[in-house]
Amino acid sequence: MLSIDYSKYDAFIFDMDGTLVDSMPAHLAAWEEALNQQGLPVYIDFVAQRGGMPTLKIAEQYQQHYQVNIDASKLLNDKRAGFDALWHKLERIPASCKLLAEYSATKKLGLGTGAERVNMDRITNNLQLTEYFQVMVCAEDVAAHKPEPDTFLQVAQRLAVEPKRCLVFEDTPFGIQAAHNAGMDCVVVRDAQLAEFLPLA
Repeated sequence: MLSIDYSKYDAFIFDMDGTLVDSMPAHLAAWEEALNQQGLPVYIDFVAQRGGMPTLKIAEQYQQHYQVNIDASKLLNDKRAGFDALWHKLERIPASCKLLAEYSATKKLGLGTGAERVNMDRITNNLQLTEYFQVMVCAEDVAAHKPEPDTFLQVAQRLAVEPKRCLVFEDTPFGIQAAHNAGMDCVVVRDAQLAEFLPLA
């Protein structure tokens, strides 16, 4: 169990995919199928490391990095179709959801996700998470996505809490970087556990 002085923070900001919800396997399976549909090489770790980024942004970086031609609109549609077949099977990550419930009466709570609004809404509603959050910010709400700080800064602004008084819960390198870029400490969710505390350097 991590030893963290939670009293230092007025707000907790949670990522969704891979942090509150065990959804990364479904996202990656949908990505793999979408890449296969175009006969593209599958480098799934590249995608996994960019969790929190919108699909089109990942596709753009994938194309540049591996020097391949991607039909971005087809990939987006194929990836969405693959995830549409799987999202209803997703389950909560118990450790982070337990903390969310435990502090629901004493902290301001926000969600900051790179997911599209349709996925954010249907997943949080299906898993009865929506009720915990005063603020939910998704991909359509910001122009610059993780690792840029905009998602978390918008949550903090809408919660009326200074960034330094916010604690972020994240699972990906880009998400952690976004938290630190926003001037916030971060707890890393790894292997379904609150695994590591990464204060702002």
